[in-house]
Formats: sequence, structure tokens, C-alpha cells
Amino acid sequence: MEEHFPETPDGVRLSLRRFPAEGTRKACCLCTHAMMSDSRYFSKKNGFAEYLSRAGVEVFLLDWRGHGKSVPPFPKDGDWTFESYVLQDLPTAMRAAAKIAQIEITELCYLGHSLGGLVGLAAFGTEVLPSPRKLSLWATSLWLPGEKGPWKRRMMMAGYEATTRLLGFAPIRLFRMGSNDEPASYVRQLTSWAKDGDWKRPDGQSYLLSLSNIKSDTWAVTGLGDELSSPNDAATMQRRIPGARPIRRVGCALGDAIDADHFTLFTARELHPLWDEFIHFLVEDE
Repeated sequence: MEEHFPETPDGVRLSLRRFPAEGTRKACCLCTHAMMSDSRYFSKKNGFAEYLSRAGVEVFLLDWRGHGKSVPPFPKDGDWTFESYVLQDLPTAMRAAAKIAQIEITELCYLGHSLGGLVGLAAFGTEVLPSPRKLSLWATSLWLPGEKGPWKRRMMMAGYEATTRLLGFAPIRLFRMGSNDEPASYVRQLTSWAKDGDWKRPDGQSYLLSLSNIKSDTWAVTGLGDELSSPNDAATMQRRIPGARPIRRVGCALGDAIDADHFTLFTARELHPLWDEFIHFLVEDE
């Protein structure tokens, strides 16, 4: 494993880890992590990143700003929004990964998990970046209940906003909801989408409508045990992408070893057959 630290145009030093492919390289993939976490769950010993690299996939793991080793800034006193990931972090990481791998940026494959999937969709849909060769969205969705949506989701988002407003940041680690805290500016944006029932930029442009611009061969994955991103939630994004394949649902009723939840998709060794499917998706047309 190698570690690189590309710098964004606004001066943030990002952590970008590389797992070289063993043998002949068959594909090159940037993997991006979920909210309230960092990229470490991809890289557990004998875990997802190593599994892919042993199969000939060169893997890059990015920590979004304020997460993992991409600090400073820090959530308690930092001020960044979703657009910081879309306009600064992802373009910097993709260009750095392509340069290190000595390929064109359009030859990269992209795996976005949860928040990582949303950042990719926003960047590719609004054409901040060209669509990647392969796009894979794992547990990627948003809660957009609006004013009349499910009351539990509306209450949870309202509580998230109120706690963040009171403390000045979202204390994720204190409540054992994840490994990384989140900044107040990002949480305000996230909860505003939930209130309005629309996923949009600060200028009002809808990210949802822009998804029709994505040209990638797209494969979405979601676990039947995932309470944060159900198959119906994931379909909100997937069905708007012209090149999207049917959603791969992961659960015992469908022949899988477990009903995968939000993170066991990448940490449960019982899901090696799913990981093999992903590898096949990346390399099938090479």
C-alpha cells in the first residue's frame, strides 16, 4: 500500500491510498467512503481493497476532507459543504489517481459508497468531471421525505439538525454512530434537502435532474438488511441514469450468505461472491 497526499485548489491535503494490482492490471478503481466514516473499512486486513488488488484491480481509497487522514480541516471548527467534495476533493483525487496510474481520467472506474456515491453522481451529472468508464453505486441514496414523508425519517433528520445547531458540529463519535464527526455547514445542507424533498445545488439546480447526463455503465448494489438505504431508496438515483443496470440486491432470500447492511457489503467475507461480481463488472469489456 502506498499513501499519497494530493492538495485541492483551496489548500486541503487529501489522503489517497493506493493498492497496486497483483500481476497484470485489469482495471483501476477509485473507492470513496460513506458519511460519518473514512476509508478504513475498505482496507481491513484481507478485506475488500486487498481482495480486488489480488484479482488484478488497482485500487485507490480516498478520505474526504475532514475525515480519516484528510485533516485539517476538522469538523468541530471547519466549514465545508457537499460542494466542497464535488468541486474540490473528487476532481483532485481523480486527477491524482489517473496520474499515478498513468491512465486517462476517463479510464478510471468509480465506486461510491453512500455519500461517496452521491458525490460522484453530482460531479458526473453536472459534468464537473467526465463520466468514468464504470460507475458502481453501493448503498447510495438520500432521505428526501419533504413535509409529508415518513414521520420517523423527518424526526431523525430534525433531531440531527437540532443537535448539530446546539453543539456547532455533529458529534457522531460521541453517540457511536460512526468513526468521524461532521461539520455543521454540511449537516444544514443535508437536512435542508430532506425538508424540501429535493437534492439540489445552492443555486437551485437539481442534482436529480442532472443524472440523465451520466454516460457510464452503471451498477447499483444495496443490502436487504440496510435500514439507511433500502432498494427503493437506491432506485431513486439509479432509475435516472440512462446506462444503469438493474439493482443488485444482497440478501439471503436471493441466495447470498447474509442480508447485508450499510457496511457489511465491504467487510463480510461471506460476500466474496459479490466482490467477484464487482470485479467481473469492472473487467468484462476490457
